[in-house]
Amino acid sequence: MATAANPAKRPRTDGPVIDFMGKKVLVTGGSKGIGFCVAKLVVRLGGEVVICARGQKGLDEAKAMMAVPDRCHTIACDLSTKEGVEKLAQDCPLTSLDVLVNNSGINIRKRAEDFTEEQVMEILSTNFLSAFRCCRAFLPHLQKASAGAAVVNISSVAGVTHIPSGAAYGASKAALDQLTRNLAVEWSRFGIRVNSVAPGPTETPLMENANPEFLSQFKERIPLGRMGEPEEIANAVAFLSSSASSWITGQVLLVDGGFTATSYNKIPDFWLLPDAKQ
Repeated sequence: MATAANPAKRPRTDGPVIDFMGKKVLVTGGSKGIGFCVAKLVVRLGGEVVICARGQKGLDEAKAMMAVPDRCHTIACDLSTKEGVEKLAQDCPLTSLDVLVNNSGINIRKRAEDFTEEQVMEILSTNFLSAFRCCRAFLPHLQKASAGAAVVNISSVAGVTHIPSGAAYGASKAALDQLTRNLAVEWSRFGIRVNSVAPGPTETPLMENANPEFLSQFKERIPLGRMGEPEEIANAVAFLSSSASSWITGQVLLVDGGFTATSYNKIPDFWLLPDAKQ
């Protein structure tokens, strides 16, 4: 156990920089999108993963697409409820965890004044409370990790700046980032690192029903000129889960193609004119 007087032992880094060989990982919301790509990467890099989602059919399809399906376990549960998290903890086949990835998330896009309290609570319960409950439920598992465990919360640029995705969603992600900072400090005594990955606009199922004008304006405002791919977010999660980030905790890593550097402003095209004054 790490303390100020007895700090966590520095992980060895003389092997592959990002290596999940023998690691045990839990990914919530792991049947599609970012969660699925994270789980697939963990298995490809030698790890064993548990994925959960509400529907068993989607979980079975995700498992079948793993490089080594036998190293992927599935649990169907609803993490928006306390009972769902308890079921996940009870049914999890792993007695220890090296990495917990909190990825469960939903959204309802509305103007703030049009939300019902029930809709706000549904978003907060799925996006924030599920992560808080999973962290508490799996703390004993994380404490058993041999080389210091890691928690990675999947946040969003909506937690740090306004985007037209709804006040409730943004608030849930901002809360998740604050949970990240608090747990990073509190759980340092256990040698557990806690960080967030905050994706920008990414080609995921959550974006499929977004307003087309909203999506086209996103693309205009991203310096790298395109939406992100789920695999690119998974790479960032792998980095924060590995010994490559052994001295990083309490941080929010924005993986957004430069979006938050410009916010929701257009890229100034006057700089591109040949006769423009610099």
